[in-house]
This record gives sequence, structure tokens and C-alpha cells, in this order.
Amino acid sequence: MCGRYANHVRQMGQWADLLGDWPADADIGYNIAPTAMVPAFTAESGRAMHWGMVPPWAKEKKLKYATFNARSESVADKPAFRHAWNKSQTCLVPALGYYEWKGEKGSKQPYFIHPVADEPLVMAGLWEHWQMGEDSLYSCTIITRPSGGVLADLHSRMPLMLDHTAAEQWLNDGVPVFDDLMDGQDVSGFTFHPVSKAVNRSGNEGAELVEPIELPEN
Repeated sequence: MCGRYANHVRQMGQWADLLGDWPADADIGYNIAPTAMVPAFTAESGRAMHWGMVPPWAKEKKLKYATFNARSESVADKPAFRHAWNKSQTCLVPALGYYEWKGEKGSKQPYFIHPVADEPLVMAGLWEHWQMGEDSLYSCTIITRPSGGVLADLHSRMPLMLDHTAAEQWLNDGVPVFDDLMDGQDVSGFTFHPVSKAVNRSGNEGAELVEPIELPEN
């Protein structure tokens, strides 16, 4: 899954053409949690979107269940995501990296997963527009899939992460290329390291949250 990430991107590198104009009203930081207004990019533009899909049929913006992640196995069928999927409302959610936790309940150790190259990590998402009277909200979800490669040792799931070519396909061609993107997933360019448990509190912020720490020897 992907329930917390950092999007304080330092260098755009090859992504400058797709992610050049970040929305000024989006939340940028090192500890982004669900319900934040995050930068998300469609084929037309980037805008701040509520992280957590709100389907157009919902009677109110606050749902009783989590929609910040959409599982690859069921995204096409789940009611919360089905409209966006059928309309091919694809988007990109860029990050510096994301956090995952490993260990026994009550003492889990957080890790920060990020590209080896100093460029953004870009996740595949879907977006939606909800409106009730004059109340309007754009929202998004991040698609997750079973983990592979070195990341499988850390957690059973991971975001669907895209290289530049795959990202362009996701934006321009939409859901018809989904299976090809799943088959082409390559995690060899990613790594992870343990970080401070200060990241466990969503209110904590700062670049120190993504810095590696030394774990005590067993």
C-alpha cells in the first residue's frame, strides 16, 4: 500500500516536461498523509487534488471507507473507482519517495523507499470530480499492486510506479495500457532505508524524516 509519502521533490530531471508546473495550492512536504491536497497531473494540467477518491455519486465528500489506494486487482470493479476507470481519468502523483512499515505490531520500523536516481518517483493514479450544488472537489487515488524485487522483502504491496515512457502512456492512452504497464513494472531502480519513527505522527514534518538512521543490533 501507499499511505504516507514525501513530495518535496528536489530535482525534476527527465520529468520537467510532464511535471513542470506544480499547483501552487497543493500540500508539499515530507510527511503527506491521506486527505491532503496533493499535486496530481492529468494529460491537460496539474492541480491540487484531495488524496482519497470521492466518487461523483457520493452524497458528501467525507466517505466512511478509505479510498486513497486502489488495488490493481479490483480497481476496475470497485464502485468508488469504477467511474474514473471507465472514463479513463488517469493521473500521475509524483513523490520524492514513500514510507512503508515492517515488523511486529506496536514496534514497526518505518522505511523510506525512493529512486536510486535523484529524480521524482511517479505513481499511477486515477482522478475524479465531485460536485454537490456549488460545492466542488477534485480527488485522486494511487494504484497499488503486489510488490516485486527487493521491495517484496519490505511489504507485500507497492504503488504502481512508472518510468517516463510509461507515464506518458498512462496519461495519453489511459486504462487500455494498464495490463502492459503492470507487466512492464521494473523496481531495479529503487532502494530503501530505515528512518526515524517520528514519521509515524502525521503532524511531524521536515527533511530529517527521510534521512537514513542506524538500527540497533539484535
